[in-house]
Amino acid sequence: MHEYYRKNIGKIRKRMNGYLKLTKNEIEGIFGKPYAEAFLEIWEYYETRILEILPYIGGGKVSGTKNLTGCMFFVSIGVVGKKHGLSLEDWGRLSTTIYERYFARCPRFMRTAVPYLIRRHPFIVYKMLKLKDRRNEKNAAKTPGSFVTQAMKPTDEYPLIYHNLHCPVYDFCEMAGYMDYLPYLCNLDYVMFKAFNVSLQRRKTCGTGDGLCDFTISRNAPIPSVWPPHILDDADPLK
Repeated sequence: MHEYYRKNIGKIRKRMNGYLKLTKNEIEGIFGKPYAEAFLEIWEYYETRILEILPYIGGGKVSGTKNLTGCMFFVSIGVVGKKHGLSLEDWGRLSTTIYERYFARCPRFMRTAVPYLIRRHPFIVYKMLKLKDRRNEKNAAKTPGSFVTQAMKPTDEYPLIYHNLHCPVYDFCEMAGYMDYLPYLCNLDYVMFKAFNVSLQRRKTCGTGDGLCDFTISRNAPIPSVWPPHILDDADPLK
């Protein structure tokens, strides 16, 4: 286990519990035991089988670290839950529910400010994202395998266009044998953007061999549904 994860293991466990307890009743029903016991079973898998080998991508000063560690919270539920009869699809729905409840708790101010900035001040958002690009580029030079991003200039139709050029979540799922879970993890982005009342129109992902994950926000398109996952439907233009 990398020293960063070892030093912050208490914070990581607390954050994981913060997500999982949002579906306390559902988890108790799946695992057939009190939530505290079910959480311990999931945490033990996460700590010993995932965190032990999870790559270090820059630590707490890098926003992508929480993305990587957090995605693996959900994978741990799926792997351990499978022993208790949890199917892949039902796990995907459970993960979606956790994320929906998590973002429902965001302050109303945030859920109002984010779409306002994107729609009314897209070039301010663009400049902010370009700063993030430069930070990610510097971090990737020091920590190979971390997130690499690229903000594109906004257009009248698309006030926000943002690409993940390198995704450590994809890398780790491929390396550790969790690729079946990846489409559902990607789909959680639709939950986040719907919570902020903006329309994500994604047509490329690393998971489908496109070489990048695009975060393209449309000014006029309807907000897509969050279930079932777009990426699993070949007839769906969204991914």
